[in-house]
Amino acid sequence: MKIKINDFWLCEDGQLAPNSLRVNGRRLAQVAALIRSEASAVWNRRNTVTTISFSVVREHDTVREAESYMLEHEVAIPGSGVVTFICYDGGAGESVFYFDAGALETTEASQIGCSTEHTYQLIGGRITTEKPT
Repeated sequence: MKIKINDFWLCEDGQLAPNSLRVNGRRLAQVAALIRSEASAVWNRRNTVTTISFSVVREHDTVREAESYMLEHEVAIPGSGVVTFICYDGGAGESVFYFDAGALETTEASQIGCSTEHTYQLIGGRITTEKPT
């Protein structure tokens, strides 16, 4: 899978493929505890919020490059925009999904020697296959 926010790639094919990919969808539900009722009433108000988190490990030539990359990378990532997810099967087939007006909610980076691990959490509404305009 490849993931980008606007034109900024968070992860790409090969070594930069996402690790620990998680998708969490929630919908707003309203619960009403009615007087003398046997059970509460629940209404699905829709309003879907989807959170996607994943990690990417990057290799650098030196410890200094790894440290510098961690600091520069955080500043360079767009905070919001169109998020594009590209899934493919290694052949000619691919599926593309989008968050329109998605946001990068959190980032976390850690370093071990010449390697850095970056964890991202993206938040958006409903995932769609229609490209936002």
